[in-house]
Amino acid sequence: MSYFWLDKHLKEWQSAIAGDRKPQAVIINGPQGLGKQQLVSAIVNDLLCRQSTESPCGQCQNCLLLAGGHHPDVIRVAPEKNVIKVDMIREVTVFFTSTPHCSDYKLACLTAAETMNVSAANALLKVLEEPPGRGVLFLLTDNKHQLMPTIRSRCISLDVHVNQQEQQPVLAWLSEQSESDPQAVAEAWVICDGQPLTTLAYLEAAKTGTFTQYLDLLLAALAGQTAVTQVAKSMAEQLNINDWVMLQRYCLQLAKSELSPQVTEVCQGHPLSQLIKKSPKVINTVIKIADLIQQFVLNLNTQIKTQLLLESYLIEIKTELIDGR
Repeated sequence: MSYFWLDKHLKEWQSAIAGDRKPQAVIINGPQGLGKQQLVSAIVNDLLCRQSTESPCGQCQNCLLLAGGHHPDVIRVAPEKNVIKVDMIREVTVFFTSTPHCSDYKLACLTAAETMNVSAANALLKVLEEPPGRGVLFLLTDNKHQLMPTIRSRCISLDVHVNQQEQQPVLAWLSEQSESDPQAVAEAWVICDGQPLTTLAYLEAAKTGTFTQYLDLLLAALAGQTAVTQVAKSMAEQLNINDWVMLQRYCLQLAKSELSPQVTEVCQGHPLSQLIKKSPKVINTVIKIADLIQQFVLNLNTQIKTQLLLESYLIEIKTELIDGR
């Protein structure tokens, strides 16, 4: 794998297999941007390769079928419109009823497993209660605590993370990959909550000033430079869920820097930061903004019109700033 911070997790898995401790269900847990998909792909490849006991050969039938994306002993399930439905889990159940075609295992990978609805979760629970002897189920999730406790109790958990010893090598890797200076990388690392791939995407966006443009939009609305309706329309069209999460982290980091001088403030030279910091209740104001962003993200996939929701929240934040002066 090219993401070296995942090596420890792959070795942990390989050690379990070498010790004849193959689990039948694994929760691969961790925030977005750590490489969970890459890790499960490496584990799947490692399980299926017939030629090598150390790393996949890339040349055997299983490796070639897997690389081509049509291995008959692997099934992948992803949410449709942010939901994994019961019919999808029934396909997994049927998949596990047959014996492997050309490998030793039948492998099922569920992406965003926390998006299963109740019916789907109950159907999966039946699979876990009578697991197939030669099957392995991988549940990828950003938050394993959103899974049913009865599902969690029947799986082992592999929590993906970057440990303290890996942080500086990861920062150096990010600087090299993005061709960014160390200060920019350190700031992006904070905004992206220590998630390497999210940080890399942010650094690429930063080259075009994308994140700064989002701060400019917020400033325009909150400082009364541009009509709230116009800003709401622009933000609804331009920002995706990851952009909103980054804005939320920016706010929380601003609050932390106010509470502790040891914490580096991100985007400290931006006029939006200066506007917010003029409020006598700056901590309350920043937390209020972060909270409203959270509410907005939770409502992104509902029937509520995004632009109208944004207008409402921008007006509320603007009122908070005015009242705090």
